[in-house]
Amino acid sequence: MDTPHRPSASACPPVATSTSSAPAAASGKPRTHARCFALLTDFGLDDPYVGQLKGVLHRLAPTVPVIDISHGVPPHRVETAAFFLAASHPHFPAGAIFICVVDPGVGTPRGLVSMESGGQVMLAPDNGLLHLAAEARPDAVLRRLDPARLPDSQSATFHGRDTLAPLAARLAGGESLAAFGDPVLPTDLARPAWAVPRRESDGVHAAVLHVDRFGNVVLNLSLREWDWLAACRLHLPDGTLIDIARAATYADIPAGRTGLVAGSQGYLELAADKASAAERHWLHPGAEVLLEDCR
Repeated sequence: MDTPHRPSASACPPVATSTSSAPAAASGKPRTHARCFALLTDFGLDDPYVGQLKGVLHRLAPTVPVIDISHGVPPHRVETAAFFLAASHPHFPAGAIFICVVDPGVGTPRGLVSMESGGQVMLAPDNGLLHLAAEARPDAVLRRLDPARLPDSQSATFHGRDTLAPLAARLAGGESLAAFGDPVLPTDLARPAWAVPRRESDGVHAAVLHVDRFGNVVLNLSLREWDWLAACRLHLPDGTLIDIARAATYADIPAGRTGLVAGSQGYLELAADKASAAERHWLHPGAEVLLEDCR
């Protein structure tokens, strides 16, 4: 099984896809790019699912490197996958094809979607997984993929292996996404409640996207829009109310306190120095917190 490694643009073969500019991408005009496959799933490594997905890619596109972003997304946690994708794709070269499979609605009419931006292609179920990445790329071209034009699926419960992997291989072979789906607006795609923080009269309502292995709690507050937050009172799901302040580093947070840190992944985090903020406050992906008296 492949191990994660840094993508190299020179290592990926040239293929054709839509241009990175919105008008040309919408018209489906081909342009040559280097290509690499990047995988993001909640499959884990105990079952054969990751190996089968990679096997299809190697069989259909044997010269294209396969890079693992993560297979450790908690099962069904679409918000965590959306965060992983938004935080990771800027570090990949133009020409990367992202296959994102966190799909609790597999086999239902939920649909499959794609995003093209900056010479990259992202394939995912229409469940909000692309939302954070698309939010940061207003020039992105989004498509709803047409089941009648997609590779036939052998199974109703494994579209990652049977539909998205063969589609990615065909894109790597030179076919255009315009052949598989028509452009749609961002408002046409699924947008779960966790996707957008809400600023209301009582404060900022934010959702937990991810808890990392250190216990840092990633909120859906991107630094693009929310870096102005310096201090606030934090309402926790259990009714606890605490005061938190911004800290430049984890080490700057006083012992026994929780701070607000600008994380390296582009989002604000609730954190503690050498301790787990998640365990301290019983926070998990999907939980909602309220930030009051923000300044």
